[in-house]
Amino acid sequence: MRSELSLPSFLRVYALPALWLFALPLFGLWFGGHAMDRFDARLLAAVEEQYTQDAALTESEREAALAFFRAVPASAACLSDSEDLAPFRQGLGEGCSDVEQFQGMRLVALGAIGLGLASAVLALLCALAAFVSRPLEYAGFMVGWNVLRVTGAVQAVAQGGLAVWLSYWMTAVWFQRYVPKLIIIVGVLAAMAVFKLLQAIFRRPAMDFEVEAEALEEARAPELWAHVRGLCARLGTPPPDHILAGIDTNFFVTEGEVRVGERVLTGRTLFVSLSLLRLLGKSEADAVLAHEMGHLLGGDTGHSKRLAPMLARFGQYLHALREGLVTLPIFHFMLAYRGLFELALSRGQRAAEFAADKLAAGLTSGQDIARSLMKVGAYANFRGRVESSLFEGNEQHQQVAIAERVALGFAEYAGSQTVHEDLYGSVTPHPFDSHPKLAARLENVGEKLEPDEVVKVLLTPGTDSWVSAILDAEAIEARLWGVYESRFSEAHDLMRAYRYVPSTPEEREHVEKHFPPLTFEAKEPGGPEARLDFAGVSYSEWEEPVPFEQVKSVSTDERLFKKYLDIVLKDAGLFGGKRSICLSKMADGDALVNAYAQYLSRHRTMEAHQAQAQQAA
Repeated sequence: MRSELSLPSFLRVYALPALWLFALPLFGLWFGGHAMDRFDARLLAAVEEQYTQDAALTESEREAALAFFRAVPASAACLSDSEDLAPFRQGLGEGCSDVEQFQGMRLVALGAIGLGLASAVLALLCALAAFVSRPLEYAGFMVGWNVLRVTGAVQAVAQGGLAVWLSYWMTAVWFQRYVPKLIIIVGVLAAMAVFKLLQAIFRRPAMDFEVEAEALEEARAPELWAHVRGLCARLGTPPPDHILAGIDTNFFVTEGEVRVGERVLTGRTLFVSLSLLRLLGKSEADAVLAHEMGHLLGGDTGHSKRLAPMLARFGQYLHALREGLVTLPIFHFMLAYRGLFELALSRGQRAAEFAADKLAAGLTSGQDIARSLMKVGAYANFRGRVESSLFEGNEQHQQVAIAERVALGFAEYAGSQTVHEDLYGSVTPHPFDSHPKLAARLENVGEKLEPDEVVKVLLTPGTDSWVSAILDAEAIEARLWGVYESRFSEAHDLMRAYRYVPSTPEEREHVEKHFPPLTFEAKEPGGPEARLDFAGVSYSEWEEPVPFEQVKSVSTDERLFKKYLDIVLKDAGLFGGKRSICLSKMADGDALVNAYAQYLSRHRTMEAHQAQAQQAA
């Protein structure tokens, strides 16, 4: 589910950060000129001093020579092919190689700026094309992705080269020295960024869409299959190849591959929620099913199937840009293109939702659409509230029983003011489309339900349900709820270990179940030993342990060919503010680093949770 993206928010969140694409090239362009100006000024000053002190020259000869050097900067002579300036160039010697590097820097910067402007125009044209029609939406994104991924890689090489160049020349020009370590670090970062980017371009992302459900073969639900085929015949679209039954709070169709357990289903797949089917009468469920079949008829699922691989690869590409550090400006530019495309995509998806609602209303009725939207939205919101309340609690649940809690509490929720706030302030959960808000969907089918009518709709029990057409529906639900609630309990159990201080022996026992005390032995007998627990770390070469609450930051570093874990302490003064563990002396230094990061993360999560709890109190 995606939230709507407005044009002002796009400009603020995406467009302005995208301008960082030009920051480094513009700086490189300026610095190249600045460096040449300093080169010219230093050389002219040296020439003026030399000619001023040369007593063998007459005044007129001195003035003529100085006039020439003032009129022809040294950098201009270095970059010129004129034979008249050949003696001047030869006299400059190795100095011209520096000037050529400055000029090269400027040309690379100009090229990056020009490529950025051309990419911006292309991105804008492709995004605007996506607003025109669905075929152009696909074509625009395909052209944009195939061209911009290449221009992005070229930008990464160009800007990485500029970064390395600047890491040397900035210190050389301004401070007459260079820092090898800085040059090496920037060079390695640039090389790694380009390598990751090229990997992302050619690596095919995993496209598995896994659904927790059971496939309903026709023998398990013959009446439901016959009814769905009948709806499809009335609509004039081929029926689904598979029907899945699950307990999620939505219905959907897809033409992409779907993984269900060990099976991978291809073709047209319809997912139905057993939990929602129990809540909906048959005519209301027909409205939902007709809506989903309308997506098949309208080509929405086929369009999503074609776009999905490119969107996944683009997401993988964005991740590589973001992880590359020196490619962050390119990331923001590409993210702006993706954001602009999302505007068009969301617009098209909202139109598709309205069209599917209209189609379903014509096959059933606007009232059936309205009632089904109310029930699906209310159930989804209430179940979300129940699960959130259970997960936020710090006590151990003997029995999660989500389905039973929802069933018992739904009537009270339906009669509360909260249900109206939830229904009219949210969109229906859905894994593929950006759904319009409920009020707009009701208006689209010519329906409007007053608050008292909403309560009546939600509290009126359905007289019949398509669940009865599924032979083993109760067994399917029991199996799926068992798996879901078990996983929910495990996640909540782990989260409690992240929240506890701990303050009691029971809480400590629970924390240590997930974060037990660990000992890391030395590589050599008699070497230093490190111990880690939920409270902090101790090292045999330290006088005392370092609690997590004293840690300001953590990093790894290499010094004198040895690797260290450096822990910077809070408020420890200038000379006592760091503790180090020599990882090279440990039998498994990487394991120590990974474990320390996990235990520190637990402690900081606990601190944030405790602070939030105190603030709420």
